[in-house]
Amino acid sequence: MSRRAPGAGRVQARFHVLCDEELLDLLYTAGDRLPRAAADELVRRGSRLLPTLAEIVGDKVAWTQPLPEWWAVVHATYALGAMETPDALVPLLTALRWADAFDCDWVTEDLPSIFGRLGPPAFDPLRAVVQDPTAGPGARSIALASLGAIALTAEYLREPAVGLAAPLLSDGSQDLYLRQTAANILVDLRAQGHRDLLVAFGREEVARHKEDGEYQGVFYDWEVDDLLAQAQEAALEYYRHDWMSFYDADEMERRQERWAREQDEAQDEETAAPAPGPRDGRAPCPCGSGRPYAECCYLKMH
Repeated sequence: MSRRAPGAGRVQARFHVLCDEELLDLLYTAGDRLPRAAADELVRRGSRLLPTLAEIVGDKVAWTQPLPEWWAVVHATYALGAMETPDALVPLLTALRWADAFDCDWVTEDLPSIFGRLGPPAFDPLRAVVQDPTAGPGARSIALASLGAIALTAEYLREPAVGLAAPLLSDGSQDLYLRQTAANILVDLRAQGHRDLLVAFGREEVARHKEDGEYQGVFYDWEVDDLLAQAQEAALEYYRHDWMSFYDADEMERRQERWAREQDEAQDEETAAPAPGPRDGRAPCPCGSGRPYAECCYLKMH
């Protein structure tokens, strides 16, 4: 029998006795250090808090607030997803739009797992986003990846998901990021009938790599057969990410260590180059996201 850590019950009780307003205030004041017990209490209160959480993610201004208030949209999105109710679908679709518009990677990277957990009720609304050119390539890519997450566990939705992804991949006029997402969906759904299309795209990625040695394709033509032969479990793991692990103590500790390290590195760079040129900050972020530092962890820290 497992044993709870000393005081674990008291910590849970502390958040349990807070009124709704006090609990919601923590979303704005705790930053990225909101305790797991507080996040779980948000989810436990469910439909009572859902309208307020929906208001948070639907407020454009909330996505542009300074720290620590900025974290409220992340916490609200995570809580809405963890409720796993169709009532959260509309606010989560709103979160998709704003998170993409304001480059909130904490949300965009977890939305496929969140929508995947919601399952088939989210399929048609997400399909509408994918088919809407005005949504932009980022939002369409997130929606498409989310469809893949749903189709992986809902067999009857695999054919419609593949039917959306294949034309996007074959259309060279589409945004490259959207086409890359479509290619990954076809691979993840093991769409053997589109092998030739995947091989052709793999050759495109080879050509892009030859033009730019730093460019890394999602896969190359010689990898397609091996990818299509992999067990389905390998694809499922990507979409089964538990976004609520964000609140686990060990994750919080690693995050704080990373913030401190990156801040020290940024200060060292400023000391070494007191008059940075206009291209400083465009180097890849040390967190490994692939985004420029100035558009990634620098924004999260400042």
